[in-house]
Amino acid sequence: MILAKPHWQPHAASPVLLRMPLAELQALDSLVEFMTEHGCTELTPSDCRVWARLNGGAAEIDNVISAMIKTDGPEAAPLASLRVAHESLSTYARFAGISREPRRDYERKISLYPDDLPEDWKQHLVRIRDRGNDGEINQAPDLYDRMSRKVCQYGWYLRESGLAMDFDIAALRLFYAYETTRISNRGAPLATSTVIATFADLRDFLRFSKAYPKRLIKELDKLLKKLRDRAEVETARKFAALAAIDITTIHPRAEAMLADVPKKTNPARRFIQRNRALAVAVPPLTPLRREWHEIRFGRDLVWTEDRYRLRDYKLRKTRHRIGRETYPGSVHPSVQHFVDARLLQDDDPKYLDSLRKKAEEDEWPLFVHPDGKTVAENYVSQVWASEFGTGAHICRSIVYDVVFAISEDATLAGMLMNDHTSQQARKKYTGNQAKQAALAAAGREIDEIFGFFDV
Repeated sequence: MILAKPHWQPHAASPVLLRMPLAELQALDSLVEFMTEHGCTELTPSDCRVWARLNGGAAEIDNVISAMIKTDGPEAAPLASLRVAHESLSTYARFAGISREPRRDYERKISLYPDDLPEDWKQHLVRIRDRGNDGEINQAPDLYDRMSRKVCQYGWYLRESGLAMDFDIAALRLFYAYETTRISNRGAPLATSTVIATFADLRDFLRFSKAYPKRLIKELDKLLKKLRDRAEVETARKFAALAAIDITTIHPRAEAMLADVPKKTNPARRFIQRNRALAVAVPPLTPLRREWHEIRFGRDLVWTEDRYRLRDYKLRKTRHRIGRETYPGSVHPSVQHFVDARLLQDDDPKYLDSLRKKAEEDEWPLFVHPDGKTVAENYVSQVWASEFGTGAHICRSIVYDVVFAISEDATLAGMLMNDHTSQQARKKYTGNQAKQAALAAAGREIDEIFGFFDV
């Protein structure tokens, strides 16, 4: 079938082609068709790299090199470009980033296996799951999994401490002391929000199981109130970090990072730098919380009407709520070249349309490590923390800062952009910097008014 194609007719009877392994002939045929489609007369490393990226990677270059040596000899002109492209893609493959994929050999260090829980706890969890499935409990879809994990952590602590496997105030206080002094894998104490999540899930387990005294649940409610008060203090620190950020410098910072890419000699390092520039540039204009690692071309992000747009997308935090509208977000034209750079990498811009099409067909992740593995869940926040001293969650506050400086009413648009439905959320995320900007604008207007009365 391959040799029956018109471009092979002059060589269809060639014994070299007839004896060539099928994989090599297929690769050579694919490269010839690619050159014809894109008008390539002399192959450049970029041509070879794009062809490989569209057709299976570095392994296909191996096949086509082997085929070309058989047809044209070891000194064939295209071989140099093919080998340069192969080295670039091999550099990507050798890079090992921190992936969000689960480790196969995972040793539990602060948690019991579910099968090791006491029988009554396991029965409570099964009943809670069944009641949730039957609609008796109005719960988030992941609540059962969260409760299971926290109960396993609590059980592990009791076992390691030599305590009875039970829920009581004394044991919960000891567990609280442990959680609030425990050092995370990042070398820092657990965030208040993490402790709140742990005890909120334990409280829900006690409440939904209907097997524990109400006074125990009330004690946890009191603890959670204190923790949330403390979280308000941390929110104030977040706004302090925001006040230290001049939001007018964010876009130039991203542009500088992108401009710095050619200075990196290692292709994988250039790949990483483009990732980081993208992580800084896009989130302030499309604040998607911690779900950037989930965005995929084609499935979520599509190129239409000269813009990258989110299609049929519901934000992760609210996507399971009945009646929630899909999020009508898009990548602003002023920063869409960062997405283009992620697709092009080191290659010729003439291939952008082909790469966009392939990305949508194969649902490429928006963020990916050079070796092809998807990034960790908090990747974008890690980039923001390293660049600005605070995670990407601050982007929702930035949106409110911008719109608040326009007008109080404009913050309603900010609520839509941030997928917030309550005025409480709007007030929480409107930082002091926004208020100061509004006061400054008002002050300038007052100065202009009084200027009319100057003699």
